[in-house]
Amino acid sequence: MTDCEDADVTSPSASTASERPFYDAHAGVYDSFIADPVTPWIDAVRAALTTRGVTTATLLDAGCGTGRHAAAFAHLGYQVTLLDASAKLLAIAARRCPTSPAHHDDVCDPRLTGPFDVITCRGVLNDLVSDEEREAALRSFARLLRRGGLLALDVREADRSRAGADGRARTKTATLDDGTVVTFTSRPTWRQDRLDVRERHEELDAQGTTRVHEYLFQMRPWTVEESLDRLATAGFEDVSVGPGVGGRTDRLFVTAVRS
Repeated sequence: MTDCEDADVTSPSASTASERPFYDAHAGVYDSFIADPVTPWIDAVRAALTTRGVTTATLLDAGCGTGRHAAAFAHLGYQVTLLDASAKLLAIAARRCPTSPAHHDDVCDPRLTGPFDVITCRGVLNDLVSDEEREAALRSFARLLRRGGLLALDVREADRSRAGADGRARTKTATLDDGTVVTFTSRPTWRQDRLDVRERHEELDAQGTTRVHEYLFQMRPWTVEESLDRLATAGFEDVSVGPGVGGRTDRLFVTAVRS
């Protein structure tokens, strides 16, 4: 059961969550295509908490997706709350984390009140392509964290993301329980400060019927300087920006403390 079903998820990035096939029509195969290991992220966040003397905590997974990482935190004893702007992804997360409150909400203006000891946010901030959305999300995180609470982010790094935007097609395939084969193709290019990713989902069911969804998805990666500046402006201190965890060289692992 999810709360805030009528939440105002109308920021551009939140609206994308109900339009992008990867987050909506094809949410059921999301884990087949985005299956990076959970453990490195969990270990990195726990290490950041341990250095601050925190072993268990109330944790908001902002942009929880299908809840793979949230479930790992819950298994370790954290009191986890789920939040996502995609109702389809959130429903999967709620089934995976049955004891965690689930909120269909917008990271730019969430209805939650907090406070939380830690907020984790993986990948979601790349989908916020305007300055206004980025500022709003970080202000919201500061509001929801207790003083001294930890924010942990995974974001795309701009230079390496630009280097990988070569226009080549990347294709992955998954087979559903009913025999339907889903082929996902993405083709990234770089324009100004963002990634344009042309996406195509093609379904071939057992009867030979084909269904196709195409979508142009935009992401705006982050620089180290932007991470430092925006977090300081939003009310954070002790900001640390380092390489992505789990060998993800095109990512940044960012932590900051609510001042």
